[in-house]
Amino acid sequence: MGIFEHFSEKVDDVASLLDLSPRALLIFALSIAGAAVVSTGLYWAVFGFSHWNNEMAVAGKIMVAAATIPSRAGQSQKSGQCGQYVCPVHGVVGMPRFNAAGTPLCPVGGEVMQFRVLGGAQASQAAFAAG
Repeated sequence: MGIFEHFSEKVDDVASLLDLSPRALLIFALSIAGAAVVSTGLYWAVFGFSHWNNEMAVAGKIMVAAATIPSRAGQSQKSGQCGQYVCPVHGVVGMPRFNAAGTPLCPVGGEVMQFRVLGGAQASQAAFAAG
């Protein structure tokens, strides 16, 4: 089975699930892509490509900035340790979602995330865009 057949089969599955025609789904997807292209082009026209490039670099740094473990009663970890939450499957994907028990879960796949402790010199604050 080729990639195109697999893709068209999935489109048909989604179309039958949502009770829409594949043409309507295609128009919707193209309108989303077109809106992204137009808004990015307008941003470049107003602020310039170098400003956009800088903003994307800052956004990437904020995404992977160090976090601080909140202090919880009964835990052996020191409160206020600096580090980074890392998913064992997806890697660094941002801040986790916490379940009712306080376990950090990956926002992408729901796996339990690990906290890698960083030394004081390695940690950077998200408020300052990681440098």
